[in-house]
Amino acid sequence: MLSDDTLCFPLAEPQRRLLDLIGAGGDPSAYVSVLAHRVRGPLDLPRLRRALDALTDRHEPLRTAYPADEDGTVRQQRVGEPDALLWELTVVEQPSAAPGPPPPDDEDALLRAFAGRPFDLAHGPLGRVLVVRRAAEDHLVVLAVHLLAADGWSLRILLDELGAYYADAERAHALLPPLDVQYADWAHWQAAGRAPHPPAPRVPAPPAPRVPPPPSGGPGRRLRTAAVPVLEAERLARQERVPLFTVLLTAFALAARGPSTRHHVSADVPVAGRDHPQLVPLTGYFTRFHRLDVALTGDLTFRQALRRVHDAWAGAGETGTGAAAVPLFSYRSGDVQPRLRLEGCAVTVLPWLHDAAKTDLALITDRAGDVVHPMLEFRPSAVPERAAGRLGRRFAELLDGAAGAPDAPVDAVAEGRP
Repeated sequence: MLSDDTLCFPLAEPQRRLLDLIGAGGDPSAYVSVLAHRVRGPLDLPRLRRALDALTDRHEPLRTAYPADEDGTVRQQRVGEPDALLWELTVVEQPSAAPGPPPPDDEDALLRAFAGRPFDLAHGPLGRVLVVRRAAEDHLVVLAVHLLAADGWSLRILLDELGAYYADAERAHALLPPLDVQYADWAHWQAAGRAPHPPAPRVPAPPAPRVPPPPSGGPGRRLRTAAVPVLEAERLARQERVPLFTVLLTAFALAARGPSTRHHVSADVPVAGRDHPQLVPLTGYFTRFHRLDVALTGDLTFRQALRRVHDAWAGAGETGTGAAAVPLFSYRSGDVQPRLRLEGCAVTVLPWLHDAAKTDLALITDRAGDVVHPMLEFRPSAVPERAAGRLGRRFAELLDGAAGAPDAPVDAVAEGRP
């Protein structure tokens, strides 16, 4: 529980935008990252508890709350002391009383209940952990962290440091570089109109009032589609001297073309938003969105479309929240994806998805080895499942076919006629 003398700070602009979305209705659990793992080995729960506490001590956003005014508007963040907002750690036995692994339906229901339980933004904390004991040395470890406390970049930091604290807390304390600044410092600098710089005295200042947006949103879905090879796409990227991201974004832009957008495509792309070295090791919500606007007229080849997308992306500007009726595309390379390591245990990622959506339609791609794993996120109230699935299939067809035949007409390649 936060005390009356808890430090209060203005909201950073990304936090304002995210809170606007949360306050606009829809599914609150869409703004929660759920990371599920299968852990085989002698899991030490007291060590895990101490590691979580050390992580909360190190990163202020993990012990920050967002109280609302009488009108329901959040105007500030309140940072608690290290022991003020300890993460909840819940341990349950396997859902089924029968010997052996629990039925999939029982386990799925348990995970959905955990993922769907809302966070109390006004009081915190904004992270919790569920441990399901399936056998003496077989557990599920599931972390749920609100986006206000940790964006996608932050998740890798959290899991890396959680593993370090679990392995040897004293060594981790000694080896992890000190955090000279925290997220609240960055928010304060933003409010004062200054860029990050060496630590300065914290002088909290309330931000200006905001006008909440109209309600929107609704229940969401998340669906994985088949993995898509990227070796040919990488070869084309090298030829054109662009990153693989640009090739993937081109396939997405072409896949998003429809009868009403045949000559012009818009897409929102989340970017890390950490534009200063002091922000790189911090947790918190830094994500910004850039809007791609590109003309894809005529019967283009993939190479021609790639050059247009490359030029358009170079001039892309920051937009709002990524929540409008504009499709969203996200790409994470293998080296930035979060991975949990617990000393003495074998940890694997559990292929489990919580059905939720922050936007009407999004395609999220994760790189693993020589393939990308696409995931569709959509609101059926705005985009039917058939239309979302068509986008996913066309993206795969274009990436697999057009990247291998970049000088053939795109429409012919997508239809299997290179």
